Amino acid sequence: MQKREKLLAIGFGVVVAAYGGNWLFQTALDGPLTERRAKTQRLQEDIARRERDLGKARAAAKELAAWQAQSLPSDVQVARSLYQAWLLEMVDRIGLQNRDVDSGEAVNRKGMYQALSFSVRGRGTLDQLTSFLDSFYRAGHLHQIHSLSITPLSRSGELDLSIGIEALVVSGADRKDQLATQAADRLASPQLADYRTIVARNLFGVGSADADAADHTFLTAVLDVDGEPEAWFTLRATDTILKLRQGQPIDVDQFHGVIAEIVDGDVIIQSDDERWLITVGESLARASTLPPEF
Repeated sequence: MQKREKLLAIGFGVVVAAYGGNWLFQTALDGPLTERRAKTQRLQEDIARRERDLGKARAAAKELAAWQAQSLPSDVQVARSLYQAWLLEMVDRIGLQNRDVDSGEAVNRKGMYQALSFSVRGRGTLDQLTSFLDSFYRAGHLHQIHSLSITPLSRSGELDLSIGIEALVVSGADRKDQLATQAADRLASPQLADYRTIVARNLFGVGSADADAADHTFLTAVLDVDGEPEAWFTLRATDTILKLRQGQPIDVDQFHGVIAEIVDGDVIIQSDDERWLITVGESLARASTLPPEF
């Protein structure tokens, strides 16, 4: 029995020693090592975050320096005067008619910069508008066009233009009394000639011999005149109005027909063996064909 008890005691001691050793390893070695590793990872993550923040700060500083170089002069009144003169010189060089260049009051934006608004109004061709936009976006000023209104003037083939512009004076601008002189790199092509295709497309379809007149002939009204219905067609390409009654011919470029019926806001036109239905507001080119049995 004594020998057996001794063996049991030795076995129990070995087990206790094993658990004690494991506890000692966990407490004295593995625990601190794990904690050290976790702390190292936290420090590495913190370093990476600080490096990212530093990179963002450097990028922001670089961007701010670029903005300051493009900014209008730091003196707001001088900035307004010089930039307005620059716009006037540009519209005169391009040849806009009835031009007017105006400016508004500066608006302070959180102390970071001041925004100056300008408006350009005038009359010109699509070619002149293309030249204006090309010159505007090649200039190295800190500016943008925030609105552009284009109204075709059918009789002359010209456009009535209204352009809203915003230009900025950034705090810390490096000039007080002159505009930026560097060119911008905003456009895809360095040549104005590459944008002449815009003009060739005749986007507004006026003032061009190649334009289909039917596309620009609209039924604008159906009126009762002296007890009889009358259809008014506006030819936008020539800025003329045709006032037609039932039975009268309508001839627009290659289209030839006769007013067959006028009912409420609809007009039926007989052309050869076909009948066409057009509603007020539609162009002649958008007229719908009617089935023979109609």
